[in-house]
Amino acid sequence: MKKLTTLILFLAAATGFRAQAQNSSFFVGGGGGGNLSMYAFTSDYADRWTSSKPKPGLNGGVVFGMEFNRMAIVMGANFIQKGSKAETDNYRIEGNYIGYVKGRENTSFIQVPLLFRFRILGEKFGLTASAGPSFNIGLSGNSRLELEVAGVGSESRSGTIKFGSGINDNYKRFQPGFMLGPGMVMAVGEKGKLNFNLMWDLGFNAVNKRSSSASGIDGKISNISTILNVTYTHHFIFGDKY
Repeated sequence: MKKLTTLILFLAAATGFRAQAQNSSFFVGGGGGGNLSMYAFTSDYADRWTSSKPKPGLNGGVVFGMEFNRMAIVMGANFIQKGSKAETDNYRIEGNYIGYVKGRENTSFIQVPLLFRFRILGEKFGLTASAGPSFNIGLSGNSRLELEVAGVGSESRSGTIKFGSGINDNYKRFQPGFMLGPGMVMAVGEKGKLNFNLMWDLGFNAVNKRSSSASGIDGKISNISTILNVTYTHHFIFGDKY
């Protein structure tokens, strides 16, 4: 009787392990979408730029990770366009003229997310919630400043945005952040899934301290993005024989 009970418990455990394995998978895929990005200013930067507006951009790349039933670890490497638009208030210029300045920055990054995702509802259709750190590596950028003077006209100036830790670099090259947001997932065929994601990427301070200290500015600029993308992933189930 004791041997029979032990055999039953062993078979039950083996069945449970197999069922869990069949719900676990490694996945890989890709996708893309659009995003709205802007800067959040503090301290001296907020005094210089009195308003900030979102700038549209694109994102796309590869995604991969591990799924364990309703839980998943999602990673990837994405190209993303960020930046911002900003304006000053009207102020008095030489010669008793009144004007204001508009600025626009276009920056591009490689973004590496490390997200923890939880799914509710069924296998065919589910809702997801994701959160985790993001690691952003600055690639390139450009800026454009435009001075508008009442009754006179406008003057524009373009420049290059530099990433690094030097005294002439605008921003840090490595800019960590934190991402979170909801999503939807739908099964496609036997081993595919289509994911619709709405994520908020909350960047930490992007300012290069050496450059800002040389300019006599003490403040923070944070990259903030609202990201909408669609990804397709193919799942390799652990319990499969092939």
